[in-house]
Amino acid sequence: MENRLNELTGSEWLYWTNTIYETNFPPDATHRWRKMHGAMKPPALMAEIISFFSKSGELILDPFAGVGGTLLGAVSVGRQAIGIEINPMWVEIYRKIAPSEEEKDHPGQQKGPKMLLGDCLECMPGIPDESVAAIITDPPYGCQQREIAFKRETNFNMKSTAKDDFGNCNSYPEYLHKMGLFGREAFRLLKPGRYLVLMIGDRYQDGEYIPLGVMVAERLRQVGFTWKGMKIWWNKATQRPLKPYAIKSCFVPNITHQNILILRKGSKC
Repeated sequence: MENRLNELTGSEWLYWTNTIYETNFPPDATHRWRKMHGAMKPPALMAEIISFFSKSGELILDPFAGVGGTLLGAVSVGRQAIGIEINPMWVEIYRKIAPSEEEKDHPGQQKGPKMLLGDCLECMPGIPDESVAAIITDPPYGCQQREIAFKRETNFNMKSTAKDDFGNCNSYPEYLHKMGLFGREAFRLLKPGRYLVLMIGDRYQDGEYIPLGVMVAERLRQVGFTWKGMKIWWNKATQRPLKPYAIKSCFVPNITHQNILILRKGSKC
């Protein structure tokens, strides 16, 4: 049977359908730079995800590229990639750790990844319709990010001074509205039958658990995507010590996992 999505064997495909996704990726040579970003992802992790949702030579888009984990992962498995990032600090870090990968264009050699500085809602319209094989990204986790989070919430902090940064929204309705605008552009750019994969951390804020992954998936369903599943990701190698939130008082979770939302342009498999 022809494999229309990727280059994996049947057993590799079956393994990746497990909804519990535990990894043990140790810090790589670029980690000392990338760790400045509060929610950076191991390139090896992104390479595994990219390998499932695309074939060699296809174009991957990361509209919230951060310090470029997706781009580094794409290069390692022979994919083309475009990243978009609104924070110039993260773009500068990416260009320090991957200067030789930036837009190579030699005869017979695949062009390297391209990192664009800007708001994804302004940059995505410049990409042609149905030209992207997979959109794989890690957007900000909602709104009202706080630098000091011990008493108020348990999530990674991702901050930027850009007013258009999704993480600087004033409310969850505003954030979900912007995710809907993003979703419409993502739907336009994807080839038919291909996938939008988002890594979304849930939140604990003002004494209440916020199931942000489910909220985002529902918003993207409203713009036309079919929600195909969710994987729960936990990287053992970088597990942070558990904090005693409200110990001996009430239950407050240490949110150590992240949701990998898998959405498809089209419903039939």
